[in-house]
Amino acid sequence: MKYPISQLDFQRDFSGFVALSQSIYGTRAVTNKEMYQWLFAENIYNPRGIHLLHIARDKERVIASDGLIPVPLCIAGKRYLAAWSVKTMTHPDYQRQGIFRAMTEYSLARARELGIQLVLGFANSNSYPGYAKFGWHSLLERRAVIRPLDIKAHLAKYPLARPLAAMGNNLFQRIDDRRIAALAKEAGSVETAILSAAPPATQEIWDEMKDSFAVLVQRDYPYFHWRYNLRPGQDYKFVVALEGDKPVAMLIFRTTSRGACFIVDYLGPAKSRQLPALVLATIKYCRSKGLRHIINSSGRVFDNYLGMYGFKPLKNALANNMFIACPLADIDLSPLRREDNWFFSYGDSELDIDLQPGS
Repeated sequence: MKYPISQLDFQRDFSGFVALSQSIYGTRAVTNKEMYQWLFAENIYNPRGIHLLHIARDKERVIASDGLIPVPLCIAGKRYLAAWSVKTMTHPDYQRQGIFRAMTEYSLARARELGIQLVLGFANSNSYPGYAKFGWHSLLERRAVIRPLDIKAHLAKYPLARPLAAMGNNLFQRIDDRRIAALAKEAGSVETAILSAAPPATQEIWDEMKDSFAVLVQRDYPYFHWRYNLRPGQDYKFVVALEGDKPVAMLIFRTTSRGACFIVDYLGPAKSRQLPALVLATIKYCRSKGLRHIINSSGRVFDNYLGMYGFKPLKNALANNMFIACPLADIDLSPLRREDNWFFSYGDSELDIDLQPGS
């Protein structure tokens, strides 16, 4: 390719990377330098300490990017060094010149050199055909579930229902009060607390979780500490279920200024008896803040379990809904194609990275 590709130099190239992002996403572009340094340069899983955010330049202009976020992945109890594919962008002025493919192949070659064994990603409808053409494998279609908390704004979208939106929402919430009361009964005497950071006891919870799913990122304390505690400007809430003073399960969520709550991650057995208490604490918090709904996307097993507590399938397809993989070593992908084997989360995807505090 005529445009040179290199690792992004945060001092020299970051302003150009921001301009590239803004050319595609406008005001929605993520421009926080501290966040990108944490995500790439300070990633504790970088092989040999080398970060994998790459750019292409036309002289001094940054015209494309492609990033990989290394993470430890467990498949049937065996640990692999994997990476999430993120920040794949080509400036509108330079599209249809083979840059997308050149960037992807460069990143994969560097990853292979550094010992990364598998690259995963969530592609959208625009990029998926390209990845398929380049030989990436389709694993499954990602879906989400939603739990409504306040339906007034939803009802007000329909002209005939608008005059009755407040009344309809009042009726909905009275019915929902009964669901919440039933959930509280199921939660029983399990105590919960909302913390501002993942505690060191995360390690012990992970030891209980790791055999619950055949495929998942290694969610031990070093991972959670880097991924959530150290993220600059993070506004995560860590709901822990307690046995005495000991955390035994945890749910992580964040809220947005648009009235949404995203469950970002979960730590605990697949069907933890503490989960009703975690969900109850999350619902109560969100209702106290006047939020409209809670959204989760963690694979069929966990999402179906949440269906017991008022979560329903989200009708609209997710923007980045095609789960894809590119093996860089001899790895059997068949376990990854079975959705029931998986636990993934919004914390594993670009959505949480792009969702800035206060957005």
